[in-house]
Amino acid sequence: MSEPLVHNISIDSKHPKEPADNLSHLSVERRALLLGAAALATGALSEQAFAAPQAPDLSAALAKFRATIPGHFDREYIENAVVPFFLGSIFAGERPILPMIDLPLTKQDAIPYDFWGMLYEGWKPTPSEGVTVFLEGLENRGDNNLRKRIYFAGVTPDLYAPKYQAKVVTFFDKLLDSKHANKPFMRHYLDYYWDIYWDLHLGVKGEAVPPQVRTIGESFNTVLAYRNPLQEIVYENYMTVRALRIINRLRQNGGDPAVRAAFEKTMSGNFDNANGAPYTPLERLVMELFRTISPNGGSISAITDTRATSFYGGSPFAQFGLPYERHAYMNTPHTATSFDTRLWKEPERFDPERYLNVPTSAEINEVKCKQIGLPRCPFDMTTLTVSDGRKTGITNSGFGTVFAVSEGKPAPVCDYAGFAPFGFGYRRCPGEQLTIEVFADFLRKVWREKIVFHSLNQPRPGRVPVGPGAVIDDDIGFSRSA
Repeated sequence: MSEPLVHNISIDSKHPKEPADNLSHLSVERRALLLGAAALATGALSEQAFAAPQAPDLSAALAKFRATIPGHFDREYIENAVVPFFLGSIFAGERPILPMIDLPLTKQDAIPYDFWGMLYEGWKPTPSEGVTVFLEGLENRGDNNLRKRIYFAGVTPDLYAPKYQAKVVTFFDKLLDSKHANKPFMRHYLDYYWDIYWDLHLGVKGEAVPPQVRTIGESFNTVLAYRNPLQEIVYENYMTVRALRIINRLRQNGGDPAVRAAFEKTMSGNFDNANGAPYTPLERLVMELFRTISPNGGSISAITDTRATSFYGGSPFAQFGLPYERHAYMNTPHTATSFDTRLWKEPERFDPERYLNVPTSAEINEVKCKQIGLPRCPFDMTTLTVSDGRKTGITNSGFGTVFAVSEGKPAPVCDYAGFAPFGFGYRRCPGEQLTIEVFADFLRKVWREKIVFHSLNQPRPGRVPVGPGAVIDDDIGFSRSA
């Protein structure tokens, strides 16, 4: 699931992350629990099998599992968050060669089942209470991905300067105010984040953002970061919900020399002049940062248990109505695809110029698809004209990637599997270009005001949750060079 802004941006994907608590002590019990439950439900094990030394001890496994659950946890939380977490599976998917995700890998309800309690009162998908396009399958979005196009109509590149840029610049002015110099950066970034998020979405900020809204947002992010529902911090923040790491690459001491050199080279030139290319030098720099950092690790899809229709027979849940349904998901990787040697020469090298030679969404048409070897475009190419007075249409490439055409001029994205941080095809994040513009303004300010980032070398830095599965040391600050 992709967010259309900077919500899940982390400072550096290579920075050590704090994983969820080590679950190895539960892995054997989990397998025994699942195997035993399936065997008891289907009668698949003979008496000899139960007597065999390797047969699982279901009662012991259940007792050990229960013993790991803190006694004060809410019963509904246990049934709807803890149990689904251990019964669910997320599988690693293939790296795409073409920037598409096939329709059997659906976005419908494609979120780990233990998260639903943070979205719906009843702990399960309840469309009558509201839905989001990020959790809808293509078949439920209207003709030709209509809901996605409607969403995208509000964040097209032609809107950034007149509608959003002033708010973004003001946000960075406050974020990088001198009073915050030489202090841990990420904590106050997270404190300020909700101002820019709600200002861009609804035009409210400061005291106009209710404190409970800020609390819900941070709590949701904390659950995503720590993840394991048996942890107290996850339990507390999960129940509260129910009621960047880019700067690290630029720091002076220990940053990435190739990134810093590319930054210096880009910003020393005419960085906002595309000179006939699809993207400006600054846009290419930001794109390469996102490719190498990949703030969103993958596109998660819901998958169907084929045992229900195959010769293997139905699952115990399907056949016997057992109380616990297992849910499975497929993760189509972003980071691994962005570094795939089948797609790039020297993918490890930081090179903003690589986007000068790959296809854009405006180029993926019927002719291009046939050149690739496809008999036709996998997705019909249609245009939705916006109704707010602009001469702008929301169209798509042959791969299903949505982009805008304003005043007859396309504003395409890089429609190539090797640039994967924002997803693929019809599933691509609609906020991609807005996010690139936001970070371009961030880099403009850093260059203009000679801001440098550095390690604070604190003996005991604070820990902050910055994204899914990522809790980091808050040990980077900034200052202004002479």
